[in-house]
Parts: sequence; C-alpha cells; structure tokens
Amino acid sequence: MNNIHHEKHLLLDPAIRDWVVLPMFIMLILVAVGRVYVSNLIKSVPVVTENDLDEMRYKQTIAQAGRLRMNAKYINEHAFNIRKSYLIRKKVGILREKVPGPTNPMSNPMAMMDMMKGNMVYMIPNFVMMGFVSYFFSGFICLKIPFSLPSYHFKLMLQRGVDLTTLDVSYVSSLSWYFLVTFGLNGILRLLMGNDSDDMDEMRMMQMQMGSMGMGGPGQVGFDAAGFYKNEREALGILKHEFVADQAERQLLGDKYPEDFHVSTIDLSNFTIAE
Repeated sequence: MNNIHHEKHLLLDPAIRDWVVLPMFIMLILVAVGRVYVSNLIKSVPVVTENDLDEMRYKQTIAQAGRLRMNAKYINEHAFNIRKSYLIRKKVGILREKVPGPTNPMSNPMAMMDMMKGNMVYMIPNFVMMGFVSYFFSGFICLKIPFSLPSYHFKLMLQRGVDLTTLDVSYVSSLSWYFLVTFGLNGILRLLMGNDSDDMDEMRMMQMQMGSMGMGGPGQVGFDAAGFYKNEREALGILKHEFVADQAERQLLGDKYPEDFHVSTIDLSNFTIAE
C-alpha cells in the first residue's frame, strides 16, 4: 500500500493581503521614490578637474583594450596586430604610458561628503521602516511562495520574526517580506524613475566603497591606473589570435583545408570595383 503524504496549508485571512502585504509594498515603493528625489536634491554639483579627465581617459583606454581582447576573433590577423601594436608596442604603445598608481579616495572631500549624504539618505529610512514594520506588522504570515524550497535553511531568510519550527519554509513573514521587496525594487524603480534610478545605484556603490574604506582604514586605495594598464598589457601579450572565418572554413573543409592558407593574408588593396 502506497504511503500518502498530506501537505498541510495555512488558511491566510484575505485582510492580511489588503492591510499588510499591499500597504507594505506601496509604502516601500513610495519611500524608494522619495529617496531618489532626496538624493538628487542633496547631491553636490560635480566639478570636473584635470585629474578627473585623465582618469576618464585611462578608463577608456582600458575599456578599449578589453574590447579588443573580447572581439579579436571577429577581425583578421592584420587588423588585430595593428590594434595590438598601437596598445602594447614597446616605448610607444598607449598602454606603455606612465600613469599614476593607486589613489586615495579620502583625498577628495566633496566625494566623501556625497558618500556620507548617500549613507544618511539610504540608512535612516531603512531604520525607520524596519522599526515601523517590526512594531505594527510583527508576527504576521503574509503570503506563501508558489513553489517549494529544497531546504529549511531558507527559514532564516523567509520567516524572520516568526519562531515556528514546524511551519513550512515556503511561508513568508512580514519582516522578510519587507526585505524581499526592498532588495527587489530596482526593476520597478527603473520603470518609474528612468535614469534617476541609475544615479541611486551609483550612490549605493559609493556607500559600499565607503564601508570598505571604513574596514580597511585610511590606507584603502582607489583607482589604480598603472595596475590596470599592466594587466591589460600582459593579457594582450599572451592572447592567441584566431580569426572566426578561418575556423569556419576549417570546420567546413575538414581534411581538405590547406594549413598554409589564411583568410587574413589576402591582400585586398589591389582590387578595384569596376564602374
């Protein structure tokens, strides 16, 4: 006789959906939108200096070298060698240029002030909302996710504030619903705010950098142009170029493919188009 397992479900009051789940969702969206506007209001007007322009040029050069490595197979060997020589040729290659080493982010007081403002705008509403949810919605089971989870280790993530060891892991508490909505609002903010939400993501990156500086001390370094240049030189130097057209012909012809023939060696400079 087969064993029949009956899965027990909780019957959730529809009022929880109307007075807990949806209000928390709408409230968190409004708080996130307000945070974006406040961040734009208190953000300092950027002043572009000569060092900033140099850093932008260094980053563009690094990005150019990275694109060459990623897309090398789509250009022939002659075109690849020209670009490679332009970047890493001895004494004259652009990646051979003498560039400054790691910088200290603490040396820019305006950037540090923006980081502190971003920290306040991001952390204070979170503390207030977390206290509000913990006080008014503590102990609620808000909803049940529509799929089963493989492990009970997810209880710490989905059932914060509810200490029931026998409760199925797929049920979500109010405090966990707050965290899930908070960390999942990026897509909705991009639809509502457009480019302003990207500025908010940049502010969060600045906060992470500020946190890392707090852990690492004043010796924490910033953008290391010399290190990136060295890495790109070494990566381009050991890169083995393979033209995708050669690979395609080799696969089509098989044993009939002449090993001494390469598409990249064809000189098209003497060909003319008849009028």
